[in-house]
Amino acid sequence: MTELMGSQEKNFFAGLVDFGFRQQQVRRLVKILYVIAVLGGFVAVVAQVVIGFQQTQSQGLVALVVGIPAFFVWVLLSRLLLELALIMVRTAEGIERATHTSN
Repeated sequence: MTELMGSQEKNFFAGLVDFGFRQQQVRRLVKILYVIAVLGGFVAVVAQVVIGFQQTQSQGLVALVVGIPAFFVWVLLSRLLLELALIMVRTAEGIERATHTSN
């Protein structure tokens, strides 16, 4: 099992430096990009709230009240765009399979 994980990690990093784009990494990268988007949005909201409270209490409350819905919209849009990327990849794979006949 560890041999399989090692080969998958090697294939992942080899795919990242594949300048010929022969390997598709979108399916693997979507998980990482989603985590980065969620964490980045959370850090941005927390930073805005902290900065707002450092200036005045009312700005901190406004940042908190506006930041929470904005965070959820950010997560929703990030998820939507990443799923659209996956749909495009799946569509391209389906078209490629349909147009290439097996010998």
